[in-house]
Amino acid sequence: MVDVKELKKSFGKLQVLNGISFHLDPGKILVLIGPSGTGKSTLLRCLNYLERPSNGIITIGNVTVNARAAKKKEIYHLRSNTSMVFQNYHLFKNKTALENILEPLLSVKKLSPSFANAEALRILDEIGLSEKKDSYPSQLSGGQQQRIGIGRAIAVNPKVMLIDEPTSSLDPELVGEVLHLLYKLAAKHTTMIIATHEMEFARQIADHVLFMEHGQIVEEGDPMTLFTAPKKERTRQFLQKFSLNL
Repeated sequence: MVDVKELKKSFGKLQVLNGISFHLDPGKILVLIGPSGTGKSTLLRCLNYLERPSNGIITIGNVTVNARAAKKKEIYHLRSNTSMVFQNYHLFKNKTALENILEPLLSVKKLSPSFANAEALRILDEIGLSEKKDSYPSQLSGGQQQRIGIGRAIAVNPKVMLIDEPTSSLDPELVGEVLHLLYKLAAKHTTMIIATHEMEFARQIADHVLFMEHGQIVEEGDPMTLFTAPKKERTRQFLQKFSLNL
């Protein structure tokens, strides 16, 4: 379960998030859409305190953190309930595909080397990259690197996966392999919060959609309603740029 109340974030005088609130049940998928620079990535980073919110209350699983009184131990436990998939992969360049997935299994989950290795090989098979286990990031395509990034996020068995524009750095022909993997995770009822500019993907995978602009939620709803009959004119204007037959 994810519950967010009045989340705010500012950088100096710039207010990036201005009172974001939402609730997400286990096994459900929330998709964040909206123009670039509207706070989607910052929201994801605030949810696991890669960025410290200025105000608000975040609950993930059985951990609740109030930004005004957050303690290191609380933040650590909150982070342990999440995993992050970044736009630009953030793989260790000096580690193989297998070693990149092994890293959180050893350092975060504290598994024995033999058990961690077996689990990493299982995850590589799940993401369809068993044959690339000894390859370094420089030897992998962008799509393969992102799939390793997703595999690394799967490894910690998080309460919720936070996925930031997973296809934004990919060539168009590589987008499909990453989206296919996310559909597989959705079929397993993996709880996810995804920021994306892939509107058709958002419409198909989401249980709930937030349309954000200027650090606020302009409109939210189930994908069928929001993508076919948005209530706000600004939402309609945004979606029309993607030829969604509104």
